[in-house]
Amino acid sequence: MASLKFGVSYHEYDDLAGVARYARRVEELGFDSLWITENVHSRVPSLEPLLTLSIFAAHTTRVSLGPAVLLLPLRNPVGLAHAIATLDRLSGGRVILGVGAGGDAPEGYQAYGVPREERGSRSDEALEIMKKLWTEPSVSFSGRFNNFSDYSLGPRPTQKPHPPIWLGGSAPAAVKRAARWGDGFFPARVTPSECSRLYDQVKSYGLENGRDMSGFTNATYLSLCLADSGEEALRISQRVLKERYTYPVTDLVPGENCLLGTPEDCIRLIEEYQAAGASHVVLDPSCPPEDILSQLETFCRQVSPHFR
Repeated sequence: MASLKFGVSYHEYDDLAGVARYARRVEELGFDSLWITENVHSRVPSLEPLLTLSIFAAHTTRVSLGPAVLLLPLRNPVGLAHAIATLDRLSGGRVILGVGAGGDAPEGYQAYGVPREERGSRSDEALEIMKKLWTEPSVSFSGRFNNFSDYSLGPRPTQKPHPPIWLGGSAPAAVKRAARWGDGFFPARVTPSECSRLYDQVKSYGLENGRDMSGFTNATYLSLCLADSGEEALRISQRVLKERYTYPVTDLVPGENCLLGTPEDCIRLIEEYQAAGASHVVLDPSCPPEDILSQLETFCRQVSPHFR
């Protein structure tokens, strides 16, 4: 069985020194990817993802970088294509663009002036536009939300034909969107059996639409909190996530859809995700901020070597 890749996300509201220190340490520990979430539905302060990724790029040389995930319907696709192309060039071709259509919370859509019921169709149109801009010398587009003529994007991304696009979510529309537009699929907090079912659906839809799925990445996004037991880790992570999002997170089940417990517990569950087809596991640290780096160090000593 092929070795797994591991990534880790970043959430903290920190200064330049703290952001740079975290990025350097993640790369030193041997992680394959570094991510930042977009949080527009909460009153908790959070850093803008693309600007933070540029700081990550300046303080690392090897690790892949991406948002997990960017809320695509809230962005202008031409501006986003330019920003991602720039970040890819400045990072030496290390960007993975993680995107999603977003959930059902209305606050973010209202603040950005985007009707929530348009999120899916806006996402599809944006993905089509960005791919064209990254790969064609001049683009004209006439759609429901975007209309422009003879637009050339410069600079182009370093990665060819473009940075890989990973689609987040697990709803049927997200699965079909990943199969149509994506280079990877990125469900969060789902069990190994659910992952297996979703991966199979994405592959089936992709093949039905004539896509080559041989290089497609099956990823998964999992909360991590190490403790002496799953029950203790669950108590800690629920407290941390409530502070992070201002609402209770109640869908975590240790041993089923999250890495909560001992290193041995983590190994057993990651083995199930690997057997289900996952090739890239992204950790979402769900422990107190002051414990995150020490927990990642423990993970890299006692868990990830088992899969290398």
